[in-house]
Amino acid sequence: MPAGLTGVTAIAAGFYHSLALKNDGTVVAWGIDQGFGATTIPAGLSGVTAIAAGIFHNLALKNDGTVVAWGNNNEGATTIPAGLTGVTAIAAGREHSLALKNNGTVVAWGNNNAGETNVPAGLSGVTAIATWGYHSLALKNNGTVVAWGSNADGQTTVPTGLTGVIAIAASFGYSLALKNNGTVVAWGYDGSGQTTIPAGLSGVTAIAAGSTYSFALKPTAP
Repeated sequence: MPAGLTGVTAIAAGFYHSLALKNDGTVVAWGIDQGFGATTIPAGLSGVTAIAAGIFHNLALKNDGTVVAWGNNNEGATTIPAGLTGVTAIAAGREHSLALKNNGTVVAWGNNNAGETNVPAGLSGVTAIATWGYHSLALKNNGTVVAWGSNADGQTTVPTGLTGVIAIAASFGYSLALKNNGTVVAWGYDGSGQTTIPAGLSGVTAIAAGSTYSFALKPTAP
């Protein structure tokens, strides 16, 4: 981690590199670059409100609703669609990128070998997006989840009847959903137990998905 790094408001992690968003709207990057420029911040980048890190590429959302991308572009993950504006959230997959617009629609670009950029026709009312492997997730304003892309491990087979979702997370081969009752639902690959929810887990306020493990944040006990 860079010496003296302070004023951080958000963080994101790629495969071998890390990002930090500072309270002055600038971004700091460090780690192994792998020759893709993932740790080389675009000159003059400022006004950033959110960051996302894929395997070897990064996204930054600016306060004017536009997106800046850098790093590996072998599959077009950093080639921003022309005219993309009104973005409120971003997510970076292995070699693809997602943007959520202020009208509740999703834009996707980059590698589509598994259908990860094939946004379902008519998808709207989206409030959150997630990705990090070969599949994509969208949370709708009615508390349901829509998934597309690779289903090799069942990661896009959303559990029947899943509702009341308030947050989502995705990683390689599996998906997570946080419900409004503080419980977590997981589906997809379970080779390391990443979708085996601990018995009695409740009171969860946030979730995150790693490569082979899952996190749930609980409030501090009184």
